[in-house]
Amino acid sequence: MTPLRLPSVLAIETSAERCSVALVRAGSVVEQREAAGHRIAERALSMIDSLLAEHHAALQQIDAFAFASGPGAFTALRVACALAQGLAFGSDRPVIAVGSLRALAAAAGQRLQRPARVMAAIDARMGQAYWAVYEGAQGAPVLAPPALAAPQQLADLVAQWQPEVIAGDALRVFEGVWRLGPETIRMPQLEAGAAIIAQLACADLADGGGGNARDAAPEYVRDRVALTVAQRAAQAGSTTP
Repeated sequence: MTPLRLPSVLAIETSAERCSVALVRAGSVVEQREAAGHRIAERALSMIDSLLAEHHAALQQIDAFAFASGPGAFTALRVACALAQGLAFGSDRPVIAVGSLRALAAAAGQRLQRPARVMAAIDARMGQAYWAVYEGAQGAPVLAPPALAAPQQLADLVAQWQPEVIAGDALRVFEGVWRLGPETIRMPQLEAGAAIIAQLACADLADGGGGNARDAAPEYVRDRVALTVAQRAAQAGSTTP
């Protein structure tokens, strides 16, 4: 009997503080991370070349390309999506979009080494947070899909969903609003890099996930990218003690 061939997936994450790329091959995952600054696309491509060369892999050997689809910084999400699309077009492979909050929840579960109900919450800028709630292994199923919240809403969301774990930098950015009990596990420094994106993409690929590169798109959640002067002034007034 021919042994089952495990899929190879290349993943890209450009919306976190550090740009990262990862390769899952023969069931193992390797990752590179670095601070890319304003040269995200250039550095990500260089990291991909380096990662493939270091592990003697060719683009033609990759079964699917994955990217962190958001929510997150608009430009960074578009960069990751465009890179995955370009690589997939060139090799006629599918693209898998993996939600950034789902990946963060899965990373929290990996750190705990057991399934848990996780609220993933990250700074959305403009005085808001992106949040979602997941339960179980690999950040699924989704109990509350990705959405925006004002800081003053976060404590009520915690009371409503009763997460065992809260992960993400919104814990630090909006430190004074949470009203958490001592039993809540806090992971404010946790980031979801390309390695967890690649692992989730492998699971999705095994479940029949993945689509045509032309259909890949970021998950923005927020429709507006900036506030007007009046909106910024009103927001500043609403957050003044």
